[in-house]
Amino acid sequence: MEKPTKPLKKRRRDVEERQDGVPDLIQQLEMEKNELAKKIRHIEKMCNLADPITVLQEPESDGSVTCGTEGEDNEGGEREEPANEHVESKPSVYGQQATGMELDVGTASNLVIISEDGKTVSYTRTDQRRPLTPQRFQDYAQALCTRPFTSGRHYWEIEGSELGYWWVGVSYATVEKGGDLSSLGNNGKSWCLYRWNYKYSVRHNGKVTDLILRPYCGNIRIALDYDAGHLTFYELSDPMRHLHTFTATFSEPLHPAFRVWGDDAWVKIVS
Repeated sequence: MEKPTKPLKKRRRDVEERQDGVPDLIQQLEMEKNELAKKIRHIEKMCNLADPITVLQEPESDGSVTCGTEGEDNEGGEREEPANEHVESKPSVYGQQATGMELDVGTASNLVIISEDGKTVSYTRTDQRRPLTPQRFQDYAQALCTRPFTSGRHYWEIEGSELGYWWVGVSYATVEKGGDLSSLGNNGKSWCLYRWNYKYSVRHNGKVTDLILRPYCGNIRIALDYDAGHLTFYELSDPMRHLHTFTATFSEPLHPAFRVWGDDAWVKIVS
């Protein structure tokens, strides 16, 4: 009887050839997986946007600080454009980028520190001993911006701390300055996004809605369409994510509003 030497050798070669091709197959599958993940993220972006047309009209790059992107990063893992190099080639679907944004020390609680440039509000346990006035928040670590919006479409961007709790949004200047109703989102005169324990919620008139999306980073774009009555929050992750849109009838000038709480909690105006 003939020994099955040749069949065994052939089988061994076949097995070895299959083993040699495994790394290439794995690499190909990894590439296909990454490509599929990109498509999923794009679909999620389309679904999360309040107006899908925004995706088609959005400028390819508007110089925003984003997180989770490739390229040169600073210590915070964010990418910034070089100073004075931003040129917007198309009209922004978010309206006009707000300028002259500064925090109003006259409204700032004695539980916050306002930076010298008026761009950053930080929580402090040390009483700042500012004079008590009708315009100053008393019980919560809050402040408004000096600039009011009374019409048109505008947007601005903020960066929030990794630690602590923070609220960002808009408020009428006539909002209560003391008591429970003075807290942002706890009254009918303010609308805000709240980040806490790596979660998002939105608040208005005491109603709290927890968002399903979890934070990727602390960079937020706030877009206001005063005339249409829309206030929209976007997270400047990659891709950018729509978080929530309030719809209301605005009847007074709106001021960007901020609240912070907890050690190392801060919010910075970056636009």
